[in-house]
Amino acid sequence: MSEKAIAAKQVVVDEIKEKIENSKSVTLVGFDRMDVQEITELRTKFREGNSEYKVYKNTMMRFAFEELGYSDLIDELKGSNALIFSNEDSVTGPKVAVDYTKEGDEEKEKLLIKAGLVEGMVQSGDQMVAIASLPNKETLYSMLANVLQSPIQSLAGDLNNTVAKIALALDAVRAKREENGEVAEETPVAE
Repeated sequence: MSEKAIAAKQVVVDEIKEKIENSKSVTLVGFDRMDVQEITELRTKFREGNSEYKVYKNTMMRFAFEELGYSDLIDELKGSNALIFSNEDSVTGPKVAVDYTKEGDEEKEKLLIKAGLVEGMVQSGDQMVAIASLPNKETLYSMLANVLQSPIQSLAGDLNNTVAKIALALDAVRAKREENGEVAEETPVAE
């Protein structure tokens, strides 16, 4: 093999490595039974989710996995494969893939989730499907804000109720004194 061909292949391997290192998660999928139109539609869905669907030769992915120390993924490189790079959060790419497999009348087993990487850790296909069911970052932030806000709202409500009960009790004492003919001394209010 010529030096030029080797250099060209190394460029592809370096591209894969860079994308893996810069992604929040990477999902390895098989697409043996998909046609060009289906792949094009799928790529659009990934782009909308700030993820990238990219097809590479298995040998190039194998070299990249070996160089990065992810040799566990090499066993999954059979058939036609692609990588999904999730750039925004760890959930988006796998979620788009899982949602796609559930579309339509038939369960689309054309896209097979084989394995993946999340924060540098190798995950099985089933684990990637489970990750896809997690809420995305914005939803988690919203849930956290609600959880943090709930005790504060509860405390404010409890304090409000306590103040109201004290006011009712003081009013009842005043009414009772007036009923008994006692005159309450008015205390000056500080301004």
